[in-house]
Order: sequence, then structure tokens, then C-alpha cells
Amino acid sequence: MIVKYLLVLPALMFSSLAIAQDLTHPTKMDLPESGFSRPDPSDYQISLDNGLTAYIARADQVPLVTLSAFIRAGKVSDEKEGSAEVLLDALLYGGPEGQSPEGFKDVIRLMAADFSVEMHDEWTEISLNIPKEDLDIALPIFSALIRSPAVTDAALANASGKTEAEIGAVEALSLSSATFALADAVERFYEVLYADHPYGRRPTVEDFSNLTVDDVKDFHEKFFVPGNMTLAIAGDINEAEVRANVRDLFGDMRATRALPPRQMPTIEFEKAAQHTFPVKKLQSWLVIGHELPVVPLEDQAALDVMNYILAAEHLHARMLTNTRVLYGYTNDASGFLEDRWFGPGSYTFRSYSRPEVIRPLYEEMMSAIGSMQTEEVTAEELFIAKGALRDGTFPIRYLDGYSTARDFAIEWLRYGNHSRSASYTHRVGAVTAKDVSDMANKYMRTRSMQIVLVGEPANLLE
Repeated sequence: MIVKYLLVLPALMFSSLAIAQDLTHPTKMDLPESGFSRPDPSDYQISLDNGLTAYIARADQVPLVTLSAFIRAGKVSDEKEGSAEVLLDALLYGGPEGQSPEGFKDVIRLMAADFSVEMHDEWTEISLNIPKEDLDIALPIFSALIRSPAVTDAALANASGKTEAEIGAVEALSLSSATFALADAVERFYEVLYADHPYGRRPTVEDFSNLTVDDVKDFHEKFFVPGNMTLAIAGDINEAEVRANVRDLFGDMRATRALPPRQMPTIEFEKAAQHTFPVKKLQSWLVIGHELPVVPLEDQAALDVMNYILAAEHLHARMLTNTRVLYGYTNDASGFLEDRWFGPGSYTFRSYSRPEVIRPLYEEMMSAIGSMQTEEVTAEELFIAKGALRDGTFPIRYLDGYSTARDFAIEWLRYGNHSRSASYTHRVGAVTAKDVSDMANKYMRTRSMQIVLVGEPANLLE
């Protein structure tokens, strides 16, 4: 009797859940307008007389504080090749001037801090996460590191040695025995896309041999200046005290603006091409895409809506419906809009599957892309995409104090204002089906798609 009861109980539970579940379609739910309102940047922003802008936010869910600096300078510039890479090494391992590298590492360790420096092609992020009780120790160190990192011959030698090791590793790599993942295929795509472009240029051992410590210090002095950086500080803090500390530690920096950013040349491929990297694996990886020009404000929202309908990472995107739901070719096929600050970014579609279905997988992905250019999106697709962007992905950018401060700091560094975030939900709400079609035909360049296949060779362009 007990066994019989135990067998019946799960059925009753699932039956009750099914009865309780609301299966009404979202378009018929009479959902209220979103109550989300983007935070006001002026509640967090402080502006110093020397041009430095910082965003301070309280976020006391945990007893931690995160300090971040964002500098509009990266690996691509008009300075001597290798300067950025040496500065990166100095920031990561050398610490501030006047303190030994070992002493800097010991302080980081004793605070149980999470310290990172990420240098992109166009901007740099320095971040230090510490327990709140160490804030009085960490903030002066953080300021000193930004203002005067210890650039030494050791940093130059380290950066040069890493480059030499990386070159040797690439030359020795046997693709047939390598362990690959989708991220590796994406890197191959970037190599193809930026092969003859400044974004693809990386320093050589010879570049480092022609570089001096003074060259690197000159790079730092030109770009790590108040008018070319922003700060984000958030956590379990006294906001008034932190604001005062920021003014004390950064207010005496000389009011200097960096040179205007270098505008990068465009990229144009005359025709579609396939680039195959043979690997003997049970799976193959596929990246299809092309360059993405700098997107103007008037196109941004409609392009986001178009990509959400086509290939965003959700189960009802057209590309995933074609490739996974209908045919089971893959677990994922998604599109990624990656814009750059001062030059061409990329628009890629990424997937993976067994080698024997790579060709039909590619065909279905291209079919979904073609449908966006020739078929008008439905009212339902438009409703879901606009709601997801306005009420989902956009509010997440302001989920907590640090997310808010960081987003505002990067937005100000890039644009010098907050008009884009202020108008985003309104612009998304105004997108029409025609706007989506226009974006599909303006920004998806099917005739010059570059196709990167890592895995068993297959001719996809027949």
C-alpha cells in the first residue's frame, strides 16, 4: 500500500503543477508597463576640477568594496609597439613606485584581495576587490598604482619573454592534437578579420628590443591622465568618506587631456571565403561573420532588437529554432554584436556540432540570416524582443551598486555623457518591423561573410 502511494504521489504533484501553471501567451496577459527606471547618474557622480570623473555607490549586501579605474588607452595606439604590453606587466606585477614587487604582492595577499588588470585594444580596466575593513589601506595603494606604476627593465624583459614564448608555442602547436573549444574558433576568426588591420597587430621580439623604459613611462604619462580616465567605487562604504578620499588622492593630478583617440580604418572583404583549420576531433566548431562598422545612436536599438529576434541566446531565436529545435544539429547557435570604440567591430554567429552535420548546420544558420533580410518579423517576435531588452537585459546593467557605477563610468569614458543609456528603453520601444528589416539589410553582409571551420574539413561554400 505504501509503495502504491509513493508511485501515485509524483503523478499527483506534476498534475497539480500543470493545473497551476499559467499557459497564457505573453501577448494576451495584459502585462503592465515596466516600472524600471534607470538610476540617475548624478546621484553617483563626482567631478574633480582636474577633469577626473568618478562614480561612488553603496552596495552593502556583502562586506566587500570594489575599486576600478577605466583608462581610454590600450594595446592599439600611435605609440611605440610594445609600450602597452610592458605597462600591463608593470601594473600587474610591479606595483607602485617606491614599493618592491614582493611587497606589493604581500599586501594583496594579506588583504585577500582580488586584483586584476585587463587591457583591451582601446581601453584598460584596473580592478581591486577587498574586504571593507581594508579600504583605508587599499585606496592609497590603488591610487599610487594608477598614478605611478613601477615601470622597470624587469617589466620590459618579462613582456618580451612572454611574447617570445607565445610565438614559440604557436609555431609548435599541432592542430591535430590540440584541445579545442568554441573560444579557440572565435580567436581564429579574429585573426582572419583583423589580419591586415591595426587591431590585429601585436608586438614582436624586435619591437621590444627597440623599446626603453622611458618609452613606456611616456605612454603612461600621455594616457593615464584625469581627462582620460574614470573611476567606479562601490561596496559596503560610507559614500561621503570615499568621495573625500577620492578628492584627496586624485585631486592634485595635473589637469591634462590625452590626445584624441586614433580612428581606425574600415575593413571590407570583397567576397565570402572559408578558412579551415583541420582538427581530428569528434566535434567541429563554426564561426560565421564579418566586420561591424561603428554603429550610430539612431541604429543601435533597432540593431539590438534585430539580433535578439535572429540569434540572441534564448530558445525562440530564429537561428536556434532552425538548428536545434527543428533538426537537433546543435545545442547552441547564437549571434554576437561586438562593437569597437574607434573602428570596426565584428558580428559573428557561432555554433558547433558533429562533423557530419556541419554542412546542414551552416545552411540552416545562413537560412535564418536570409529570413531576416527577406521576411518581415511578426508582431509576436517584436513584442518579445522589445520586452526582453527593456525589462531584462537593460535593467541587469544596474542590478546593484557596483554594476551601476561601472556601467556609468565606462559610458562616460567612451561618450562623455549618459544620453545613450537615458534614452535606450524609449528607443527600443519605438522600433518597428520595418526598422528591423532595415537593420538586417544594412548590417548583415552575406556576400562577404568569412567562415571559420575548426574540425574535420568540409566545403561549405559549394
